[in-house]
Amino acid sequence: MGRKAAWILSILLLLNTGALGVYNGTTELSQATTPLQRSVTGGVLIYGILGLAGAIALIGRRRSAVWLASAWTAVVTYVASTAALAYAGADATVGGAVAAGVGAAVLGLGVVWCARAVTRPASLHDRVHAAGVTH
Repeated sequence: MGRKAAWILSILLLLNTGALGVYNGTTELSQATTPLQRSVTGGVLIYGILGLAGAIALIGRRRSAVWLASAWTAVVTYVASTAALAYAGADATVGGAVAAGVGAAVLGLGVVWCARAVTRPASLHDRVHAAGVTH
């Protein structure tokens, strides 16, 4: 039951960030004025595409979900940690940027763990348990 809940939450997280990332990345690209802001906005668009592709792969339990989730995690972590510095300017704190990056990385690693768990081949124990064989 726990893995199924993690699977569903991971799919929802990837779909949500994917849709918002594609939308925000395309609509805000022209508003980014500095190179750092453009890198953040470009990252938003990239994690949007990776999120949608990762969700589709995770729904289908495809092995590609693992590397898509890994790439999505890296980009989300970059964007979360860099956005405060890119847009807040002098008011930004390094502690806030680090906290945002760590939070994004923890969520991302949870999605990667889930992708690995649901796409790996079933062990003999899992196959026997699924068949309902008891001792």
